[in-house]
Amino acid sequence: MRRAWPLLALALVAGCSKCGEPKASSRVGEPVERVLPRGAVGVVIVPSLAGAGQKLQILEALKVTGFAAQLQGFGDGKAFADALVGELGVDVRSPEALEKAGLDGSRSAGMAALVTASVYLALPVKDAQKFQGAIETLAHRRLGAGALSEQKFGELTVRSFAPRQGEPAKLGYVLAHGFALITDGPGVGALPGFASMTETDSLMSDRGYMAELKALPKERDLVVYLPNGTPALMRAPFTSATGAVSLTPAGLSVLVNATWKGDPTELASLQPQPLSKSLLGYLPRDAFLVTRFSGDPAQLAPWLRQLMGPYLNRAFNEGEFDLTKELGQLQPGVVASLSLSERPPMDRGLPSLDLRQTNPFTYAHLSGVALAKSADTVLPTLEKVAGFAPKFGAQMELRTRDDGQKAMLTTYAQGEGVHFAPKGDLVFFASPVQRLDALVKSDGKGDSKVASLGDEALSVAVDLSKLSASVRALPESAWGIGGFAIKATTVRWLDATDDLKAVSLSVGAKEKVVQARLQLTLGPAAK
Repeated sequence: MRRAWPLLALALVAGCSKCGEPKASSRVGEPVERVLPRGAVGVVIVPSLAGAGQKLQILEALKVTGFAAQLQGFGDGKAFADALVGELGVDVRSPEALEKAGLDGSRSAGMAALVTASVYLALPVKDAQKFQGAIETLAHRRLGAGALSEQKFGELTVRSFAPRQGEPAKLGYVLAHGFALITDGPGVGALPGFASMTETDSLMSDRGYMAELKALPKERDLVVYLPNGTPALMRAPFTSATGAVSLTPAGLSVLVNATWKGDPTELASLQPQPLSKSLLGYLPRDAFLVTRFSGDPAQLAPWLRQLMGPYLNRAFNEGEFDLTKELGQLQPGVVASLSLSERPPMDRGLPSLDLRQTNPFTYAHLSGVALAKSADTVLPTLEKVAGFAPKFGAQMELRTRDDGQKAMLTTYAQGEGVHFAPKGDLVFFASPVQRLDALVKSDGKGDSKVASLGDEALSVAVDLSKLSASVRALPESAWGIGGFAIKATTVRWLDATDDLKAVSLSVGAKEKVVQARLQLTLGPAAK
């Protein structure tokens, strides 16, 4: 529904951080799951409307929100929020406004998408008369539908709004179990059926949903549920998915649990393994991004083949290089990092994703280290790759450094590629070569100073503050001739987002469930 849905969309940023599983009944009324169907394509739940204003105030106070609002012609984030709640007709930041609209801010709300392509909202109603007045005003002012019609279905009354009597309804609602079920024109005819839905047919009786709720954090402001077999995941590798979102002044947290559609053995690479030792201390202090893979490296082979594309795969096949076998010689715990180049060509704009056209290491330097199961297997494996490297447009040359350390240096048409250096049971890889030299000389006792990594098989952490500081500290030569305009624009973007401090992502799997966790850290803007 084009106009009425934003009322819940804004409420979705609200929530009670102490919500739990829905109960059959409670002192203040039944939960919203009672009026949402089991057979929906997907549902969205907020446990309470009362926190909407608080959450919206967090968002509108962010500098990045203000910057985005200015791009849309608003003075700041608050002006944008004012316009949004003005469009909704109810200022959810105000408990008094919710009360005036007849809504019960202490109860849950929801939204359901159906296979018929209809979407309907379920809003908790405290005062039916006040609510009718509020929705009449909304229908008239926002939809131009001032003609009210009422139709009785037993004890139910469906109220619909059209531009004129006799014309198709643009909006309709019915009250049931303490909720207003609201939908747009095409779905109004189905409202009596939904309002008459038995508890057995409701989401309250969906055991899958109840089980998924127990796997989510107790502290949550929003729940999204895509049930088993939903058409929304038809092209995805998952049969169902559940997500939880929590927003506080300290940051945004998102957790997603998704059930794998294929063979569970395909998820072996996402199962974390015990680490013999941490390699993070080898990474440089100036890294703004750090990643660690603590799964079995051999299990990465199928995924890497998909990423490499036909040319690299053909080269590996022609070189009779068994990717699974060779990766199996590495232990879990491979780490890597990116650091901003001292002089990235900022005047050229963003780099192309096509490695045949752009060398990414002119923008960001790579550093990484892996632990081999046996030191004797490292150099022979690198020599195998060097033998067929020309097939994918690269040259790899084995050299001996002044200190006697061997290194496999890589070049291709765009410049330096990824270099390798075995040292005992360690395998260092980096670009450019200066980064490789630093790794070889490292004692492994450093501190990357990047946000902590998760315990899942794949974990990535980005220190946005450090990246911003590195960009600001670039010399004038990095911006090129006349680059002052590019620098000014870049710094403006950095200033507008400096309350975004860090972001981390971790992915793991257990049995047939893939879990992804995203954490965005917020903080006061730099002065």
